[in-house]
Amino acid sequence: MSPAELLATVPFAHRADLEIVEASPNRVIVRIPNERKNQNHVGTVHAAALVLVGETAAGIALLNEPRTGGYLLLAKGLAIRYRKPGATAVSATATLSEEQVLASVAGVERDGKVDVPMAVALHDEAGVLVAELTVDFHLRKRG
Repeated sequence: MSPAELLATVPFAHRADLEIVEASPNRVIVRIPNERKNQNHVGTVHAAALVLVGETAAGIALLNEPRTGGYLLLAKGLAIRYRKPGATAVSATATLSEEQVLASVAGVERDGKVDVPMAVALHDEAGVLVAELTVDFHLRKRG
């Protein structure tokens, strides 16, 4: 399934007008616009919208990697550190290292499941760090 098809499977993400800016097997960038529907009461990107774009980028990074893409993925936990308000569109960058891929595949093959922490950096259009997010995903074989 392509990154765009993966994004389309999540109606909540679709309603926020998320855009995949880049999707390679080890790096995904997803952008959320600073539009009224994604804003808080002061006109910046809402905290929950930042979580959405970050978690989406991390999930697509795992599912876009051919060796982990066939597994079932569920978010198990999440931590976010807000740094600056997102006054413009915000892009979330998730990277997946070769070590993470190898450990994930080995864990699923050995135990049938594995937990994978994914770090995500969120930046505004000027490159200012808006937030840092870690999503703990649970991967397991389908069926």
